[in-house]
Amino acid sequence: MSLAQDLTRILSRPTCIVGVGNTLRSDDAVGPFIAGRLQAELPPADGHVVVDAEDVIENHVFRIADSAVANVLVIDAVQGTGGAPGSLVLGELAELEVGGGYSTHKLALSMAASVLAQHGKTVYLLGIAAENVDFGMAMSKDILDSAETVIDLVIGRVGRSN
Repeated sequence: MSLAQDLTRILSRPTCIVGVGNTLRSDDAVGPFIAGRLQAELPPADGHVVVDAEDVIENHVFRIADSAVANVLVIDAVQGTGGAPGSLVLGELAELEVGGGYSTHKLALSMAASVLAQHGKTVYLLGIAAENVDFGMAMSKDILDSAETVIDLVIGRVGRSN
C-alpha cells in the first residue's frame, strides 16, 4: 500500500492526531507545526481530534487513552531512517521501534504507546526524516515541504473518511 492509502485506512476510524516535538530544536518542531495547522484547518470531523503535545506526550496520554478514538497517529521528526531529509515513514509504532526506533522522543513515545495499547488504541507513527535537530527556530526547506504534504494528505483523507 502507498502512504496515502495507509493514511486513508488509519483515518477511516476515529483518530487522535498527535504532534510531537521540541519547537526549539529546528526540524524537531515539525510535529507541533503540523498539529497547529491541522487544529486551524481540519474540517469538523466526527471522532477526529488533534493534540499538540510538543515534547511532553506523557501529559496527554491518559486523556487520549480515555477518549473514544480507535487510532492514535503520532507525527514526529525522525532520525535513522536512511532516507533523505523530508522523507516520510508510516507504520505501527511498535513495529517501527523494533526496526531501530526512529523517533527523536523514543522513551516517552514508547511508554505512551504502551499505555495507549493497554486501552485498546492502535498507535501509528508518521515520521518525517529530520535534517537538523540542533537548537534553532527554523525548520529546513525539505521538512517544511513534507509538512505541507502531510497536512494536505490528512485534510484530504479526513474529508473522505467521513
